[in-house]
Amino acid sequence: MIKNKILFLILILSAVFNASVVFSQNDNLKLTAIAKDLSAPLFATAAKNDARLFIVQQHGVISVFENGKIYDVLDISEQVTYAGEAGMLGLALHPDFLSNGLAYVSYTTGRLLSVIEEYRFDKVSNSFDIDSAREVYTLKQPAGNHNGGMVAFGPKGYLYIGFGDGGGSNDTYKHGQNFDTALGTIVRILVGDGVKQPYEIPFSNPNMSSAAPEAWVYGLRNPWRFSFDGNLLYIADVGQKGQEEISVIEVVAASSDDKPIGATSIAPSSLSSSSRSANFGWPLAEGDQCLFDKKCKEKDLIWPIKTYPTSEGCSITGGYVYRGKALPELNGHYFYGDFCSGKIFSLKYENGNVLQEKNWSDILGEVSSLSSFAVDGFGELYIISLGGTIYKLERNK
Repeated sequence: MIKNKILFLILILSAVFNASVVFSQNDNLKLTAIAKDLSAPLFATAAKNDARLFIVQQHGVISVFENGKIYDVLDISEQVTYAGEAGMLGLALHPDFLSNGLAYVSYTTGRLLSVIEEYRFDKVSNSFDIDSAREVYTLKQPAGNHNGGMVAFGPKGYLYIGFGDGGGSNDTYKHGQNFDTALGTIVRILVGDGVKQPYEIPFSNPNMSSAAPEAWVYGLRNPWRFSFDGNLLYIADVGQKGQEEISVIEVVAASSDDKPIGATSIAPSSLSSSSRSANFGWPLAEGDQCLFDKKCKEKDLIWPIKTYPTSEGCSITGGYVYRGKALPELNGHYFYGDFCSGKIFSLKYENGNVLQEKNWSDILGEVSSLSSFAVDGFGELYIISLGGTIYKLERNK
């Protein structure tokens, strides 16, 4: 018995020592401004193993940062409404972008219309061909806020598009629990060369008989940035007055078996169609608390892996799991922040558990108007300020 207690103590001390070593390495990091004086940058992305960083600016211009220089590659500012939460909000490069040049831009227009538009990059002019524009998907918005706007390619090359509940407070337009609309959902479609115009709907989408068969999961208020890490999808959903939240669902490789993880403990995860539909609960719940349904804990909802009070920030900004090579001690850590407080946080999610949470404010400082995170073509992490600056997370040599 004594021997077992000693062994247990040694294991605990070893774990503490190892954690302290990791964090001491982490403390030797900094944010380096790589680009300044941009016009309301909201997002950035890159093709795998490509040195170019494509930067989305809210007024309707996409620029590229390459070899220390910035140049514009697309200007559609005349058709983009730039006001409040509206504007050019996202960009997704096709998985085969380096060969086919296809990219998908997300923006809003003055008609309160969310638009996903396809462009093809012209290697000769080193810019997107404005004449290649093809409207892929549109969604009418009832208000100018909660428009979401994130677009990203996930496993098997599907395009995922995030939309908020349509605006207002307390789910004004009753879209949160309505799976017959794409508002308050993440849409999943198939696009690209060889796809029937303008897009195809994967047969494994869970609600094919509805008025919005493209909707894949629902119950979201305003997903401001989501990202894939392998088959895991991290979703940051902006709270109202209570909690900001991060949820994780699994996109299973088999096309007929896309299932969520993190289902309520009252209703364990299963392979039923309702479970695969992944209801994130808004407005029945906000964060991990019931809001408009006192019995929400009895329902088959997806509960967040992490929450924090809205009063400690105001609007969560989702990020990415670090998979770069420059900072190996951060491998597997998910970074996120808050738009208002400017604070940067990280956590590690393993086997259903949240580990190694960290507030980086004392080390990295705070980033004013933290609008987005980004990763380059080699997995290195960037932080974007709506004020016009893009920072890279680096070793403080």
